[in-house]
Amino acid sequence: MNPTWLDFLAIPLGRLLKLIYDFLHGANIPGSYGIAIILLTLIVRGLLLPLYIKQIASTSKMAEVAPRIQEIQQKYKGDQRKMQEEMLKLYQETGYNPASGCWPLLVQIPILFALYYVFQNPLVYVLGKTHQYVRDLVQGKAGYAITQTIINEAQKLGLDMHFFGINLAQKELIVLPILSAATMFLSIWFSTNSQKRFNPQYAQSQSNAMAEGMNRTMMIFSPLMSYFIALQVPAGLVVYWTVTNLFSILQQFIANEVVYKKLKHKKEEEEKKKQLENQAKMQQGKDGVNKEQEKLGKESSDEDLEKQGQAEQEKEEEQKREEQMRKKELEKLKQQMTRSQGSSKKKKK
Repeated sequence: MNPTWLDFLAIPLGRLLKLIYDFLHGANIPGSYGIAIILLTLIVRGLLLPLYIKQIASTSKMAEVAPRIQEIQQKYKGDQRKMQEEMLKLYQETGYNPASGCWPLLVQIPILFALYYVFQNPLVYVLGKTHQYVRDLVQGKAGYAITQTIINEAQKLGLDMHFFGINLAQKELIVLPILSAATMFLSIWFSTNSQKRFNPQYAQSQSNAMAEGMNRTMMIFSPLMSYFIALQVPAGLVVYWTVTNLFSILQQFIANEVVYKKLKHKKEEEEKKKQLENQAKMQQGKDGVNKEQEKLGKESSDEDLEKQGQAEQEKEEEQKREEQMRKKELEKLKQQMTRSQGSSKKKKK
């Protein structure tokens, strides 16, 4: 047995598994190896939880951005360069990274392969024996005889790999493969329904027949693939995969109750903020119109006052002219009366 490029992961995972097993076995807990695998699974999934939360946020952001992406694709379907430029602008504007949702899956793949080596070769990765030790042990053997020799040696060295009557270092063809497929189906079904329930925009973007067909296909073929893979690998890896599926369901439940509700509350606050900003802009527009109207009203009132003042001034001037004319007429009458009196006195003399 030769070293692999995944030894940097397989060795620490195997040592951690051995540490948990020693604690449980020392406490005389039956099925210590299987329980140790379950606890190891929970530890690994717990470490990956921040990536899972980022994946949820990315999925939610994708649902928001999807309609705008479709608009850009329709608008610039004849100009790939312009389409890419507009896509980059959209990603920069919204902070959406298309690759961010892939990290949890990409990280799980090397962990899965590393655990495969751990459960297949517990002598090296759990008990700390060298690869040369195993090569010398299985020399002259081939196929399944190699695995059986490794398992027998590990058990001689005190590693009890039985869990409810199942040897987790060997293949198990009935119970665990079925459990693996069933939990995979439940995980996909629960995740899809949760997305539709808590993220309406995601549900709308998935409303076309092609997307629905892909979901149904995944819900059928992923469990079948999980079942057939489980028939080919050590049972310990199937336990890990089954517990991972159950943990995924638990993660989705937590996401529904905490993350999605928080994102929904954040969206509601953002929408409320936008509404307030729009109302403020509308109010500013109304205030501007009112000020303009007040200004126009003030100008018109000033003009009216000016006209009224001019009219009054003209009226006063008219009255003055009339009064002057009356005074002139009175003076003429006085002069005429004075003349008539003088002429009458001359006649009497």
